[in-house]
Amino acid sequence: MTRYEFLKNAGFGGAALMTLLTACSKSSDLSPIATPGSVDFTLDLTISANAALKNNGGYIINSNVVVARTSQGTYVAGSHICTHEARTKVVFLNNEFYCTEHGARFTTAGVGLNSYASAGLSVYKTELSGNSLRIYS
Repeated sequence: MTRYEFLKNAGFGGAALMTLLTACSKSSDLSPIATPGSVDFTLDLTISANAALKNNGGYIINSNVVVARTSQGTYVAGSHICTHEARTKVVFLNNEFYCTEHGARFTTAGVGLNSYASAGLSVYKTELSGNSLRIYS
């Protein structure tokens, strides 16, 4: 579904629709940016900003990294930047990394699952120690 179709289905029309589409097309998250190199940070799983990681299927985005809890309860981390067109659009959906821009799909190991994902996705190691989750390369 395109942005136009989504907004139209959501009830936007006329000038409001055009304003939203124009704002979306000028958004800074559409500019290509480099994939993060070295990654090393720790998340405190007790704070509210990271609460989504308490639930299987939940995810957060921190430092251009999608950190998620799989349906099996393990933690995975991958680049928020899609390799298809370097957009910061990767999320965690249905136990895989998914780019909302064009539909690129990646396994939790970063392997591409369709033609948009043929370059694969950078994934990072995770290490849980108590309530601290370290993400590193």
